[in-house]
Amino acid sequence: MLNKIKTELSELLFLSRDALHIHIGLGIYVAAMLVLRRGPASIVPWLVVLAFELANEFLDAFHHSPPDIDITGALRDIGNTMLWPTVVLLIARRLARQTGGRTAELQPSSAADP
Repeated sequence: MLNKIKTELSELLFLSRDALHIHIGLGIYVAAMLVLRRGPASIVPWLVVLAFELANEFLDAFHHSPPDIDITGALRDIGNTMLWPTVVLLIARRLARQTGGRTAELQPSSAADP
């Protein structure tokens, strides 16, 4: 059933299954940041995406009886899903480290000081 939903969604959006993983991974990442009220430098939203993706791959593997595990396909799916959340997390952490944990938008401007 899950594979049928993914196929129909892929056809509806005119996206390949790989592109679908990329978009859904980024969507889950943004949704997790909003729902959990965590910034992009927090590992928690990244872990949410990873949990969803691993659950998806588990369901894919056990969709057939006996289990049909396509390691190459699973690794490609995990890589596609986790790519942009990982890039955003690493950049946000680097920026946080460079600014001492503060983002540029939160630092007061000297021109705004009375």
